[in-house]
Amino acid sequence: MRAAWVVGVVLTAGLVFWFGWGLAGLVDVGCDWDARGCRVPDGGGAYFTAFMAAPWPLGFMAKAGLYRADWRRTLSYPAGAVPGAAVALGMGTSAGHWVVALVLVLIGALVPLLTRYNTAAAREARRQERERRAREERRERARVRRRERRRERRRSRSSAT
Repeated sequence: MRAAWVVGVVLTAGLVFWFGWGLAGLVDVGCDWDARGCRVPDGGGAYFTAFMAAPWPLGFMAKAGLYRADWRRTLSYPAGAVPGAAVALGMGTSAGHWVVALVLVLIGALVPLLTRYNTAAAREARRQERERRAREERRERARVRRRERRRERRRSRSSAT
């Protein structure tokens, strides 16, 4: 069972790295404009394949809930994003390469944080907090209703006399 966990972490880190490499390569090769729009120029097919293929397995892993039981598995995102950003900046230092590096580092930082925030324990704590607030609000509304009824009784008594 431990081997499956390690394989998943290595696969995720590799996919994030591959995505970054593909995105940086597309920035490098640019766009080949023709009458129908932008196309990948010759020699850019590997970058395009990496850019298009890498996010799918990552999305399936997140959608399947593989990270809900243990958020620490998502630490493989920064493990792939940091070398991917380094490779992107190694390919060039244009504004596009810096954007790719920044996006990769941002993905690497946000995915573990958001996943940790969305674990079963965190969801349960948020549910309990919502229930506690709802109970307090109901109690406060009941206090207000009782206060209003007392005022009405006082008014009706003072009007009757």
